[in-house]
Amino acid sequence: MEKPLDKVGYVKESCSTNGGVRSVIQGRFAPGAMAPMHYHTKFNESFELVEGELAVWISGNKEVLKPGDSVTVNKRLLHRFKNESNASAEVIITIEPGYLPFEQNINIMRGLQSEGVLEQLSRMTPKMVPIGMILTELSNTKLVGLTGLMFRIVSLFYNERKIAKRKEELLEKYC
Repeated sequence: MEKPLDKVGYVKESCSTNGGVRSVIQGRFAPGAMAPMHYHTKFNESFELVEGELAVWISGNKEVLKPGDSVTVNKRLLHRFKNESNASAEVIITIEPGYLPFEQNINIMRGLQSEGVLEQLSRMTPKMVPIGMILTELSNTKLVGLTGLMFRIVSLFYNERKIAKRKEELLEKYC
């Protein structure tokens, strides 16, 4: 049996159509899918579970969301999430205020996944590091801990102009 993959979310409501109030994304996380410890400086992030289970850690406190549950992570608070169950988790993520670069991040991931370039969101291969650099910038994701340190060290080996050019190409193609 094939292992289920994450399904990159889609922009359910864009900040470009609601006066910047919010960005709403809906997606599916496969078993084991996760985001490492991070924070955002530009928006609050809410998770509302539609189906399955999703563990969310906020400032070290773990909460397991079940269908109908929601939790909001205020900007600058450390958080991470992981689908620790054996089934996929369907989640609605709301960003307030809305943040167009976050939506662009989603559209780029969705396009890369449809082309088979990106399979499992939480398992980046070394060749995906430049794209990961772009996606973390667009999503205002500030990685911390060992993951953040490793990411910063690896990023030192990449040419900033090439990354900027690749970012322009991805935005042009998928946004």
